[in-house]
Amino acid sequence: MAYYKPIDLVKGDDLPLLNITLRDSNDADTGKVLSLVDPSTWKPLDLTTMTAVVMKFRKIGTTSPLITISCTRLVPFVDGVIQMAWGTTSLDGESGDYEGEIEITYNNGKVLTIADKFKFIVRDQF
Repeated sequence: MAYYKPIDLVKGDDLPLLNITLRDSNDADTGKVLSLVDPSTWKPLDLTTMTAVVMKFRKIGTTSPLITISCTRLVPFVDGVIQMAWGTTSLDGESGDYEGEIEITYNNGKVLTIADKFKFIVRDQF
């Protein structure tokens, strides 16, 4: 398990929207040579047969998600891009370090959880 580059946020905010490209680390993108350490070489996941994509968000060091946020698939689905919008109270908890994981549900009911996690650093407002 690894973290993507940390995302800085401010407590109480409702933005930014996060556009996330989901990629397959086992398959090279068109015209690229696959590198396990360079996600830009990985082929985007085709989101056509997915029914739901969510991010589970929790404080680091805890075991239960604080919230589960539904993500929107952006067209064209073959580009693997989702958009996550924070709810109006998603970032109202205490400041500190948080993590999120992406979970995908396919049309056939099977679930895939992305192994790498997002790290969020939430600071207090002035």
